[in-house]
Amino acid sequence: MPYRNKKDSQKAIALSGKCCVICGWNKCDYKGKSLLIGAHVRAFRNVSDYDKYDNIISLCPNHHIEFDVGNITIDPFTQKCFNIDSKDFYHRQKIVGKISHIQIGYFDYHQKNVFKGSIDVAFH
Repeated sequence: MPYRNKKDSQKAIALSGKCCVICGWNKCDYKGKSLLIGAHVRAFRNVSDYDKYDNIISLCPNHHIEFDVGNITIDPFTQKCFNIDSKDFYHRQKIVGKISHIQIGYFDYHQKNVFKGSIDVAFH
């Protein structure tokens, strides 16, 4: 099992605004532990430079799954979410969390290698 840097994940969740950067969700379990997920913008690999706070955003479980499978992405310049389903509520909506701590190249990687939508259509 790969080693995960939990401190960097928690730091990234805090830097993201302690909420899902897309929808603002911030629920806790019955013990008060956050249910947010520290999601890798560039897919996690068991090497040190992928599991750092500057590659992790805070997402709710639903948006985490959609982000990982390529249904959604984020444009760091417009700060908008884009979905492969143009009828999705969050498509073209401004994100509510913060992503300024993320290396821009990671979003570029996600858009080119993970996102299943058309970047040319989505961003113009």
